Amino acid sequence: QSRHGLEVDGVVGAKTLDALNVPVGQRIDQILINMERWRWMPDDLGDRYVLVNLAGFELDAVEAGSTVLTMRVVVGKTYRRTPVFSGRMTYLDFNPYWNATPNIARRDILPKVQADLGYLKAEGIRVFANWGEGAPELDPETVDWSSITPKKLTFKFRQDPGPKNALGRVKFMFPNRFNVYLHDTPSRELFQRTVRTFSSGCIRVEKPLELAEVVLHSDPGWTRPHIESVIAAGKTKTVVLPEPIPVHLTYSTVWIGEGGTVHFRDDIYGRDALIAQALFGK
Repeated sequence: QSRHGLEVDGVVGAKTLDALNVPVGQRIDQILINMERWRWMPDDLGDRYVLVNLAGFELDAVEAGSTVLTMRVVVGKTYRRTPVFSGRMTYLDFNPYWNATPNIARRDILPKVQADLGYLKAEGIRVFANWGEGAPELDPETVDWSSITPKKLTFKFRQDPGPKNALGRVKFMFPNRFNVYLHDTPSRELFQRTVRTFSSGCIRVEKPLELAEVVLHSDPGWTRPHIESVIAAGKTKTVVLPEPIPVHLTYSTVWIGEGGTVHFRDDIYGRDALIAQALFGK
């Protein structure tokens, strides 16, 4: 059960039975698919890097070939899939603001505001006239929300730093065209799930303060107590990394664990099937 990402309860339930009944030939194909996928990775991952396996819901921080930190992650929902790519982490934000993307504003926030205007105040979300720099802030009570459709929504929603902030207390930035990043989350209970596809595309990390320590450890001033004091101050603070750190978002449904044990995971996004079609014509 552990090797297949299932709840480890010692009971042969439906999901465990399904895993036991996968034919050997299908597992061999799965291994070949992931060997092919690994060929697409950069030859040099970096001396220090962060590796996220979306299919395994796990993050590893690696230094000089050794994993120094491992944690669970939450990834994108099946209809808001987190992409696979490599980038470079260049800065961190402590106590970040959260600017809801236009898609999230239209799909998630607008319906909640229309159902309950008090939602914005309860969540610490402010409204601005548009996405332009210096756009004026609006009083939500002066807006006729019932007349606004998703297509007509041009407002920017910004959530202030705090315990309810969707990004938690730390945001790890590696600028990319997908607008994807790593961040803390107030929804800690989701890390206890075995299948963790709950985000809108970004990656929520289980141990944000520990990850901040790792990426900032080359600067002796950034001790754990100092990190905690900056967060406790409640003010947004951007910290530029002395050296960028490679970040690799991968999608491995098979890998080798400790002692040479093979681990398998479900193809949550249907990406193995596409490679199987290209490799095997099936």
